[in-house]
Amino acid sequence: MSSSLELVGDKLPDNAQYKNRFEIPSASSNRLYVIAQNKKTNQWSCSCPGWIRHRKCKHLTSLQPLLAQHDKEQKRLG
Repeated sequence: MSSSLELVGDKLPDNAQYKNRFEIPSASSNRLYVIAQNKKTNQWSCSCPGWIRHRKCKHLTSLQPLLAQHDKEQKRLG
């Protein structure tokens, strides 16, 4: 089954701390950032400077509807 987040960017393998890792392009530069969900808290984060400094960024804000849908799908699947 495909995830709604596969439309966002390239899926990366899970690591020890994060699951649902996706590489997304910056809208203003040629950089790539990683959004991911913490395995313990299920909180989403981003590797961009905005998230690192302020714990809020345009990437996660713009993806909020997809992230919520993904979380709902995951809960339904158990």
